[in-house]
Amino acid sequence: MRAVAGRLGSGVMSLYRHVADRDALLDLVLEAMAGEIPATPPTGEWRTDAAALARDVRSALLRRPQLTVLLTSRSGSGVGGLAALDRALAIFRSAGLDEREAVEANHALGNLVAGAALWDAVGMGGLTGEQRRARRQAAAAAVEALPPDAYPSVAWAGGALFAGSPDERFEAGLAMLLDGIERRARPRTG
Repeated sequence: MRAVAGRLGSGVMSLYRHVADRDALLDLVLEAMAGEIPATPPTGEWRTDAAALARDVRSALLRRPQLTVLLTSRSGSGVGGLAALDRALAIFRSAGLDEREAVEANHALGNLVAGAALWDAVGMGGLTGEQRRARRQAAAAAVEALPPDAYPSVAWAGGALFAGSPDERFEAGLAMLLDGIERRARPRTG
């Protein structure tokens, strides 16, 4: 609270006139940041719309990496993510999933998006293109140096572990996830 008040050029007590506590402030930040998630217009095709939602949320998270941690750590707090949640549930409902399946599909999609964004923000992504290349090269060299008899599946996968761009890996994961959801989808009647 002190740091926020300092950045605003006010006193801590002045800040408390507007927000009750740190949690209330974080909820407001989350709400503002979640409001920056683009909303691709729906097509009426659940799979296309689910993919668009995933890409929209991921793009917002990549623009503001701190949103990833805030969004996942404060899930259920405030109304920050309700628009995206309502959008997701409507998409999965239109696929013919029941309530529980729609919620589970939303969790799976959210986990994919948040995990990919977190990986890009602080994992193998690196801060710059050069850092990203250096991290990937170091990881590939470490895998190559492993004894293949101790890690046969890792040796088998080899270079494929580091193939593709973050966007390509995200799209592959998204396609696999949507394929699985599609197997459960039932055409809606009436």
